[in-house]
Amino acid sequence: MKALLIVDMQKDNLFKEAASIIPKIKALLEKARLKGFLIVYLCDSRYPDDSLFKRLGMKPHALKGSEGAKIIEELSPKPGEIIVEKRMLSGFFGTDLDFTLREKKVDTVIVVGIATDVCLLKTALDAFELGYQVIVPQDACASLSMERHEAALKILDNLKIPLPLTENLLENL
Repeated sequence: MKALLIVDMQKDNLFKEAASIIPKIKALLEKARLKGFLIVYLCDSRYPDDSLFKRLGMKPHALKGSEGAKIIEELSPKPGEIIVEKRMLSGFFGTDLDFTLREKKVDTVIVVGIATDVCLLKTALDAFELGYQVIVPQDACASLSMERHEAALKILDNLKIPLPLTENLLENL
C-alpha cells in the first residue's frame, strides 16, 4: 500500500517558490485518490510561544486553529483523508503517523510539499529510518532558495531515495 504525504501546504507557509509546486502536487493527489492510496496531510499546528520559533529565528505562523494553519484550497482534503497536526519538523515526531501508516499496511510513502530542506527532509529521513520505501518527486517540493532545495535533494539522493520528476512518477503509479 502506498501513501501520499503532503507536507505543510498551508496558507501561512505558502512562500513564492511554493506556489509553483501546487499543480504538481494536485496532479499527484488526483492520481493517488484514483489509485486508492492513503492520503495524509502533515500540518504545522503550533502555539505562539513554541520554542521552535525562537530557535529557528522565525515569527510565529500556522498557529493552531488559525486561518493561516488551514490547508490551501487547491489541495483541500476530502472526507476520510487524514490530517496529522505536528509541532516539530518531522511528521513522525510526537505524532501517531507511524502507527497510522502501519495500521493501514503502508510500505511506500511519496513525500511532497515544503520546505524541501526542513520539514519535508526531516519527514522523509524519518520514514526512511523507520523502514518505509520513500519517494520524493523533486519538482513537487520547494525551499526558500534553489540552493537549499538542491542541498536537501542531494542528502536524499545519497541515501538512494528516488527523486523522480512528477510527470515520470505519474506514468508509473
